[in-house]
Amino acid sequence: MTIDDLLAASARIDAGESPRAVLEGSLLARQIGQDASARRFSQWGLSTVVDENTGTPVISPELFAELHRLAGLDATWPVGNAGLIHVYGYLLSTVSTPYGLKRDRWVNGDVARALGLEASVFTPWFGPASATTPLHRLAVALSPIFDSPDQAPGVEFVMHESSDRIVATTVLVRHPGSGYSALLYAVDGKLLTAFPFEITAASISSLQAEPPSLRYNAVVDAPRQPLDKRRVLIDATSDPE
Repeated sequence: MTIDDLLAASARIDAGESPRAVLEGSLLARQIGQDASARRFSQWGLSTVVDENTGTPVISPELFAELHRLAGLDATWPVGNAGLIHVYGYLLSTVSTPYGLKRDRWVNGDVARALGLEASVFTPWFGPASATTPLHRLAVALSPIFDSPDQAPGVEFVMHESSDRIVATTVLVRHPGSGYSALLYAVDGKLLTAFPFEITAASISSLQAEPPSLRYNAVVDAPRQPLDKRRVLIDATSDPE
């Protein structure tokens, strides 16, 4: 698979062709199957496909259903597995947002560079086709950072927003060599997403300006809402006293 193949598949689905017909036998379908066999989707939380910035779905109900069928996961539109949606769904999304296309975070390599990795590491076509998957490579990169952010290189900010029953974690990381930076997000120990994020005093202040809340299209069951507490664990960007 190449970027041209991905764009062609996205265009066919966007034009109304059946996602099952388009994805049948494709590298994406095989990779989703690999992830399902290895139970990798269990590392991820829940997400809605309705973008919080635009208020519109980033993929169609038909594509949503097909991706979850390929993954062997039950889901009820518009809430599904965050890894499946944020990796494979975003790669196939053609919906514009204020920050560009959802696939850009994986295709342009900015998140990978922020983590000190090869630019194409989170694309489907990275390395031997049968070796690993973009979902697996992303989880391998993110999990150690959430497990021990104080020991992970490049971490500049860590914030917990919580209720009595749930903790949502925001991590900001910047590669010291390249200067690329990204925001990583997890909810209750489950991975949710990652995307390019410019780390500045203003951007960090903006993160803390609103009341604690679930972010980035994350979904949890109602009894664990609302988030009402915030704690900053690491802020390497603040001025020393």
